[in-house]
Amino acid sequence: MEFWGVEVKAGQSLIVKPGNEKLIHLSQATLGEIKKDKASENVTIFLKIGDQKLVLGILSAEKFPQLSFDLVFEKEFELSHNGKSGSVYCAGYQAYGDDHEQYPSFILMLAQMMKNFPWPLLRMENQARRM
Repeated sequence: MEFWGVEVKAGQSLIVKPGNEKLIHLSQATLGEIKKDKASENVTIFLKIGDQKLVLGILSAEKFPQLSFDLVFEKEFELSHNGKSGSVYCAGYQAYGDDHEQYPSFILMLAQMMKNFPWPLLRMENQARRM
């Protein structure tokens, strides 16, 4: 597994090719620097896979300058946005196809830990604070 990040410039799209036996995990999109007169402008992020174009989300410098995702791609995709100035930065990690086979065991382990966590104690503490 290794870090992965790209810059999608205004007015341009970026084609991402995961590569042979690789996966791209898209974790976050963030607005780059924006001119003050454009700060109130919303920026829509688009994802195109094949002929299908989808909206990933909407960024706002004032309200939500970054979005979190949990998306995994094994095939080529295209990122773009409608911002007039500035860039959108996307980050995540790249993994080999074999790496994703480790996740089910990790998820099972996490589920077991959550099952054994003392949830009632937390509820009692929260109720005690309210009194």
